[in-house]
Amino acid sequence: MEFEAFLETFKDQAIGYGPHFQIPNEVYFKMLKKCKDKRVICTINHAVTLHSALLQKSGLYFILLNQPLVKKQKWVIGDTLIIHLAPDDSTYGMPISEEFQEVLASDPEGSDWFHQLTPGKQRSLLHVINKIKSSQLKIERSFVIMEHLKRQQGKLDYQILNQDIKAFNEKMSF
Repeated sequence: MEFEAFLETFKDQAIGYGPHFQIPNEVYFKMLKKCKDKRVICTINHAVTLHSALLQKSGLYFILLNQPLVKKQKWVIGDTLIIHLAPDDSTYGMPISEEFQEVLASDPEGSDWFHQLTPGKQRSLLHVINKIKSSQLKIERSFVIMEHLKRQQGKLDYQILNQDIKAFNEKMSF
């Protein structure tokens, strides 16, 4: 489904923060019927594609955009965006790196703990890995995450995970 939308921010901070675009009601409800878990693949201006969620709050239907993306694309509030939405039928609702797939395949216990997490927590961990550019660092971060999940018996604690990552980085620095 394709439509035009304006890049905007929320006037009422109680609704939310940050750049977003509104989804027309009829588009939102048509997409809702087609999508599992409100996950969509959003293409903006026929150039930028991202995995997103259909969001709703206070009668508004929208998709949030992150500030670095907006800045990189040199979009400003008020810009008209051409939006194309399609159902996201991917396993995790976002891309999974080849490196993380290999670590999951090589660590059955860690993989079991990962797959017991909620889809949102799985996506959060995938985001932690996907934002890294270096293949070697993706592999290392993946192993740290798997070890964290095994040690915590599947309980994801972001504070402890950050400490684990920091400890690993310190151990690896020369």
